[in-house]
Amino acid sequence: MLRISQIRSRLQRGQSLLETAMMIVVIFTVVFWIFELGWLMYTYAVMADAANEGVRYAIVHSGGDSGGTQARVKTFAGTSLHNVNALSTSVTFPDGSATPPNRVRVAVTYTYIPWLSQFISTPTMHTYAEGRMIVP
Repeated sequence: MLRISQIRSRLQRGQSLLETAMMIVVIFTVVFWIFELGWLMYTYAVMADAANEGVRYAIVHSGGDSGGTQARVKTFAGTSLHNVNALSTSVTFPDGSATPPNRVRVAVTYTYIPWLSQFISTPTMHTYAEGRMIVP
């Protein structure tokens, strides 16, 4: 009886090492993609919040300062460790003018660059926010 178990253990000596080596690659790949997807979702949330901040800035300053709104959006996005060089902002007024109670729309476009950009295509994110300027 003892002899059969010794023969079996000698034949299966490297099995667990081989299984571990094969699974560690799969586990690390899954963990990497979870982090990559998390960073992508975080980036989208930051860009949407930056667009909202731009609308708030434009409403408070009566919409006349488009350059200030764009600078505010870039400053907001820059505080979250994102490269703002790939960020473009447009400020438009769907109702025609920047006077209250007209609407202001801030659109933010950002080209997301993944960690392994040679294996993943670089998606471009489009976010926007819109608000109405109301003078009490």
